[in-house]
Amino acid sequence: MKMKQVKIFSFLLGVAVFFLLVSGVAAKEAKIAQNIGVLQSFAMVGGGVDGVYLIDVRTPAEYQQIGHPVMAYNIPAMFLSDEFVEKGGMFRGKKMTKTRYQYYKNPEFLNYMKKHFKADNVLLIMCRSGNRSVPASDFLAENGFKRVYNVVDGFEGGKFKGSSSEDKSLMKKFSEHYGRRGFTGGWKYCGLPWTYMMNSKLIYGLHK
Repeated sequence: MKMKQVKIFSFLLGVAVFFLLVSGVAAKEAKIAQNIGVLQSFAMVGGGVDGVYLIDVRTPAEYQQIGHPVMAYNIPAMFLSDEFVEKGGMFRGKKMTKTRYQYYKNPEFLNYMKKHFKADNVLLIMCRSGNRSVPASDFLAENGFKRVYNVVDGFEGGKFKGSSSEDKSLMKKFSEHYGRRGFTGGWKYCGLPWTYMMNSKLIYGLHK
């Protein structure tokens, strides 16, 4: 790597760490799979080494409408249902913790992964901010995949909040970015290559 590239990488890493500390957002981490930052994951998948894959486990709609890393395969760990359920309501036998259209697990996720990837492939698992990549990466690590990484902060990063109770109170009062994504951590925030363009070779159900 050239000296200029090293300096740029170091600067981006420093900026990401600084704003993560300012935001006070606790990154979600896997317990069984390994954890890796977005910059480190890009270095791995873009390093020209065979057998390294970036897997975006968000829904196809998110992958298409919000954008995705240019090299990421879309293999959803969960799908979004058309059932709107209030917090505390029941959905598929479980009490829901959020008011929203509810998610449900992709029953073919593991079989699909085993069909298209080898047990010793390096799998970098990403979602929006970690809520889905953490259980997905641990699930794969529990079921035969040996080199699984959870990409901490995901594509959009966590919600922007203060690091102390006072900061949170002031940010909530004055900052229009409070509670929004895209202002701390994440693939897009770090300026890594992403796109809206759809490549059929990377799309769920169309992989060869």
